[in-house]
Amino acid sequence: PRGSITRDSHFELLFQCKYSGTSVEAIVMEINSVPPPVSVAAAGPLRVVLQLGNGQCYSKGCVEEAVAYTSFYGPADYPLTKVLREPVYVEVSILERSDPNIVLNLEHCWATSTPNPQSFPQWDLLVDG
Repeated sequence: PRGSITRDSHFELLFQCKYSGTSVEAIVMEINSVPPPVSVAAAGPLRVVLQLGNGQCYSKGCVEEAVAYTSFYGPADYPLTKVLREPVYVEVSILERSDPNIVLNLEHCWATSTPNPQSFPQWDLLVDG
């Protein structure tokens, strides 16, 4: 596969200790670690699509940001050449999912000059999404 999808489990246990301020009491405590919740995995269709909006204006007085996601670059347009600091309009969506609870959260997206996502240099497209 080209990438991996991971989900970090988060488990929180809150507790409270109370004691009487007027007497001395003995306390015995035992702390046992709780195993993390089991991962849930199920087979099913999942397709993630990334498209680059071209933001082309076809009418007078058009605002590029307003039409950024109304038209997209096609396969024949690649590879694209962009000037540093020129806006890049990226749309990522999940298609053909069978589980309605799947949510797409993008935290960090970057571009490289090669197909290898770990190669350098890297240019941030989205940070702390």
